[in-house]
Amino acid sequence: MCLGVLRRALLASAAGAALLGVVGVGLVRRVVTVLDLGLGKRVLHLTDLHIHGLAHLNLPDYDLLLIGGDTYDRLTPSAEVVVGVLGGLRGPKVAVLGNHEYWDRRRITLGEGIRALEEAGVHVLRDDWVQIGGLRIFGLDWREDPRDYPPVKDADIVLVHSPDAFQSAVGGLYLAGHTHGGQFCLPGGIPVATNSFFGYARGLYKRGDAVMYVSGGAGEMLPRVFCDREVVLVK
Repeated sequence: MCLGVLRRALLASAAGAALLGVVGVGLVRRVVTVLDLGLGKRVLHLTDLHIHGLAHLNLPDYDLLLIGGDTYDRLTPSAEVVVGVLGGLRGPKVAVLGNHEYWDRRRITLGEGIRALEEAGVHVLRDDWVQIGGLRIFGLDWREDPRDYPPVKDADIVLVHSPDAFQSAVGGLYLAGHTHGGQFCLPGGIPVATNSFFGYARGLYKRGDAVMYVSGGAGEMLPRVFCDREVVLVK
């Protein structure tokens, strides 16, 4: 399956983006980016939710939900809010942790956050594997040093919060977030800067036999400027 992904990924683009709505006064859109990579399943990548009391998520149909970290942060009222939002989404659901799960422990400790995810029916991966519907998925845990991510072999999909993990990639499809597409962009979504150590911002990247898509993410802590909110549907 990985070779099929690699052959098709170079032809994929954000041309499949569909407008879901508008956030603010014409500055930030909500988009669904569709990548046709020949997976044979509809895999929805949902990252950087930064849940702040959301009651409902309007998502496209999918067969598998991959949650890419920063699901909550210091502004999230409680772990129960996380359960309420994610518990209403159908499974199977797989998640990794992001920097905010580790950094923002005052209101929700790391253990409470993981238990909330599991109570919501989410399988949490921390440098571990799971196989669902014929897809081998490896979930890379957050690293403080962006140079510390190990290579992952024999995975169809590598789910990770930071795109910096791609520097050590040897194959497979990486799905990442963290950057919010740059957070502050020029008109047209051109990032002014990125919080990626290696300069990744948003979109499709190739490295040897590996391909990565960096999502702009579905939420934020600080307001976005010309950087769309994004969910990614891989087929």
